[in-house]
Amino acid sequence: MENFWSECWKAIVKWWKKTWFESKLTASMQMMTWENQKKAVKEIEENFKPIYTEEKSTQKGEASKLGGAMRLSAKWNQDSNKK
Repeated sequence: MENFWSECWKAIVKWWKKTWFESKLTASMQMMTWENQKKAVKEIEENFKPIYTEEKSTQKGEASKLGGAMRLSAKWNQDSNKK
């Protein structure tokens, strides 16, 4: 009878360790997924945020109120132009 309870406890401990490991693994993988998603969203927001630039007006008089040439670009586009 003592051997039976010993085997039961061993089986319970083995099952508990397996369950604990699987739950920790699942939680860790979920946390990594969330972190990677946050990093991806942040990177997209930083690299694809539009950059508006306006050159000085070269016109005289009333036409100068319109301003100069305007340009819309993105950070990733500017980095590739520097190479």
